[in-house]
Amino acid sequence: MTPSSVTGPASRPRPADEPRSVARSALRLRAFFAERAPTRIYLTYAVLWVLALQGTLAVLAPESDWRLGGSLLTEIATVYLALLFIRVVDEQKDLEYDRQYNPDRPLPRGAIDVVELRAAMVLIVVAELALTGWRSPLLAGWLLLDLGYICFLVQLERWSVRVRDRIFVNLLVSYPVQALLSVHIWLSFRQATGTGPVPDAVFGALLCACVFLHYEFARKTGARVVPGASLYSNVVGLRGSVALTSGFALGAVGLALALVRPWELHGAVALAGWLPLSALGFVWGGGERFASLRTPTWPPGPAMGFLAWCYLGVFITALVVARPGFGG
Repeated sequence: MTPSSVTGPASRPRPADEPRSVARSALRLRAFFAERAPTRIYLTYAVLWVLALQGTLAVLAPESDWRLGGSLLTEIATVYLALLFIRVVDEQKDLEYDRQYNPDRPLPRGAIDVVELRAAMVLIVVAELALTGWRSPLLAGWLLLDLGYICFLVQLERWSVRVRDRIFVNLLVSYPVQALLSVHIWLSFRQATGTGPVPDAVFGALLCACVFLHYEFARKTGARVVPGASLYSNVVGLRGSVALTSGFALGAVGLALALVRPWELHGAVALAGWLPLSALGFVWGGGERFASLRTPTWPPGPAMGFLAWCYLGVFITALVVARPGFGG
């Protein structure tokens, strides 16, 4: 989440000859999500996040009856919609920042307006309640807590200049959104399998945190200081930001390897256990491109590639080790 606040509607008002209609608003929202939350990225992230975290939990709790079925698919849909909700809220929260630094985004340029985005928020909440309410009141309540906290952050940034303008403080108060979703994935696993102790949840959440924070620091690491821009490198310097970017990637891979200790295994299981290590190739590639100054910031493609490949490696390891069933 980028430090800024929402102070009003989009910069370009709706023309008088452009009346609001449900059909037109639906088309505008569809275009907004296609531009700002592409399905290939957001759905892939939701799928890999849920599969990797639940796979981690299954490996840590071998007595669990982890199954690839309806409950897992429902949780993926739940997380995907939560990611869309975050995107919609961020678009409004970051309006003033985007007016200055990203004026071509949909809300600043008037391709969508605040009323339409808030209507989308309501629809997402209704859909989320439908997906979680039938499974467990706890799942529904926990999700509402997370969505409510996301909205609270908008007000918090209005109230506090420190939270709004200091990027590390902003990260500290905004990361719980991701952490709460990881807990929701754990709760869904427990509800479906009847297992999943708290220490397992902590390990899985820490692994996911390291994966996400590599991407978070990578995308906000710049080769030079840009006054007013939301970059970690503006605060800790280029070397410090690169160290954080690389350190979280190493931490994620280290945790993934510690999950199954592939050096103690043999055959195909050992090969699968070492797979997350190959994700560091994306870190090397991104760092090489950035160091040669072919990009002004750490390239987002390799950072996203690390996230996806690391999660995929963890999931494949879980498939080999935990051997889940199907259905249910």
